[in-house]
Amino acid sequence: MKYGNSNKAWRTLIALFLMMSLSACANRIETTATTVIVKLPPAGLIVSCYKPPVIGTWPEVVTEDIPKLKAALSECSQQSEDYLLWRAEHESIERANND
Repeated sequence: MKYGNSNKAWRTLIALFLMMSLSACANRIETTATTVIVKLPPAGLIVSCYKPPVIGTWPEVVTEDIPKLKAALSECSQQSEDYLLWRAEHESIERANND
């Protein structure tokens, strides 16, 4: 056991090093509060889609294009309405937080 004392010295040094390096963790860390800021685009930027009444005169237009047009306009309108409802909800929350 020629290296017995050397091994013990290394263990002591490692223990001292760990104690010194971990002593910094003993200090309490100050917490800070964060706030979420919701930046909304201008109100007039997004408006509901206009759904025009479509009256086709050709059978091909009525049977193929009109349903596709109505479906696209309905989807566009729904997305706009969803956004406008979301915006109104956030504006009411913002007003309540400011009061």
